[in-house]
Amino acid sequence: MTEDEAWTAGRGVWKANKERLAREKFALIIGDGQVCAVAEIHGVSVHEDRVAVVGEVLTEGHPVRDEWIGKQDPVVNASQNPVGYCELPEEAEFRERPCGCGCGEISTRDFLPGHDVRAFQDRVRRMFAGSALEFFRWVDRMGAEHGLPLLNNPTGAAAQPDDYRKTPTPVSGEQQPQEPGTSHAGLPDSEEPLPGNESRAAVSAHG
Repeated sequence: MTEDEAWTAGRGVWKANKERLAREKFALIIGDGQVCAVAEIHGVSVHEDRVAVVGEVLTEGHPVRDEWIGKQDPVVNASQNPVGYCELPEEAEFRERPCGCGCGEISTRDFLPGHDVRAFQDRVRRMFAGSALEFFRWVDRMGAEHGLPLLNNPTGAAAQPDDYRKTPTPVSGEQQPQEPGTSHAGLPDSEEPLPGNESRAAVSAHG
């Protein structure tokens, strides 16, 4: 198989924690105990109770790909779960990125500890006059308009219909909230077909 074919066959679908998998930076596709392809992870797609890795196959010249292509599987995985995790020395430089809250500090994850809460509170204060309830109602309304799954008891259930439909007034001088785009980390909950899934090539997502 070519590296592209190995990636198509091995990227899914698997039973795995989609949040954990989406946090990883690189995926090694394993066949017969050897690395057949190396890809950069962009996110995951959900297929009922299973997930597939979404990403791009790395080509010759990338240090992670060149180090591991054709090598033995670096993960010692005694379980029957085909998805394993480990840290590769070559990926350290690629894991660091600015904290998602905008503080300017560097992290190996989306947010430094507690900074996700800081980012949420800052947006509630600036865009919803400090009302977390109005923020949640707006999220529920936008989710319904975009066909996303909602909670059984949405936050707008107890509100009057006119209140629920009303867009919250932003604090003076602040920008009104815009409609959400692609969800965090590029996690499209798609049902796209996965050619080559009949192959049971083992996949290890390493980060």
